Amino acid sequence: MSPEIELKLLANQDVINSIKQELSHFKLLKQQQVFSQNIYFDTQDHFFSQQKMGLRVRKEEQSYTMTLKTAGNVQGGLHIRPEYNVDLLEPTPDLMLFNQYPELQLAREYAELQSSLVPIFSTDFQRDYYVLETGSGTQLEIAIDQGKIQANQQQAPISEIEIELKMGAVIDVLNFVQNFLFLDGMRIGQESKAERGYQLAGLGKSFKPVSIEDWRNLLHQPFDSAVQKVSALLDYEWQLLKYLEKVNAQACALDGFATTELIGLFFNLYQYYSSDELFLHSVVEQEQLSHTNELIDELKDANELFYQQIKQIIARHVEQQDHTKAIQQLLELTSRGKYLQRMINLLKITLK
Repeated sequence: MSPEIELKLLANQDVINSIKQELSHFKLLKQQQVFSQNIYFDTQDHFFSQQKMGLRVRKEEQSYTMTLKTAGNVQGGLHIRPEYNVDLLEPTPDLMLFNQYPELQLAREYAELQSSLVPIFSTDFQRDYYVLETGSGTQLEIAIDQGKIQANQQQAPISEIEIELKMGAVIDVLNFVQNFLFLDGMRIGQESKAERGYQLAGLGKSFKPVSIEDWRNLLHQPFDSAVQKVSALLDYEWQLLKYLEKVNAQACALDGFATTELIGLFFNLYQYYSSDELFLHSVVEQEQLSHTNELIDELKDANELFYQQIKQIIARHVEQQDHTKAIQQLLELTSRGKYLQRMINLLKITLK
């Protein structure tokens, strides 16, 4: 078993082209391009999805690998989860091979699970693969994936960059991303390919929209420390960003009330940050963190900048009543390099 620690970025084609060029400036230990074909399996009663696991068989060139990714945890956009891999001779899963990992204990016997396995969805993509050194012994694996997810005669695009830590500290991943923040058109990906595939197959969890009540509950929540408060605000913002993406994908932007409410939730958050300029500095003071005041000042400036820009989106929306355009403007705002920089800084403060 090897723990997987990675950050996923969703990116448009221009960003991907630019990042490929920028990677040539680093010390490359390995570089290759492969076509990856993946089939995800589950039992007929969806045991693996219910356990927040993903079981796949991957074909690259003439090799087959069976992988089981367990739930792990997600801190912001950082995915940290155990991963179990075994080689196969053919593209058929054989769960008994996981017996070589005694620490892997599932709630059912392998034989029982094996008997009811069925394919659920597939992912096919071209992977540009890099292993590089960034200094101080840090090694990162960069995978640029472009292709599609297919399920139930439907498909969804894959256009993402996965940055996996192979050697070093978790914060090295965040520091590496900062090399590309001059680019607009990137978002931190909160969902794995498996999660997206299950949703496309109609087996994903139903998404609960964020509401004003969620914001009010957050305001009344007691916090033991300033860093705990920042963590709660950051978690809330991840929920808002996921809601924004769902609204856009499902064309709910045509609903004027939903559009107004969603933009208002972002407004409330940034108004809150802007009205209390001291509490971010108290994070460093209370927790005795090794972060500089320069990082906090960057956050304060970014909060004020996006607060003013959200107010402009609201003003245009009130005047034009173009709900689709308002959602697109909010998506563009949260896809800017400066916005990603802000989220990276918040992750640095709250990283455990």
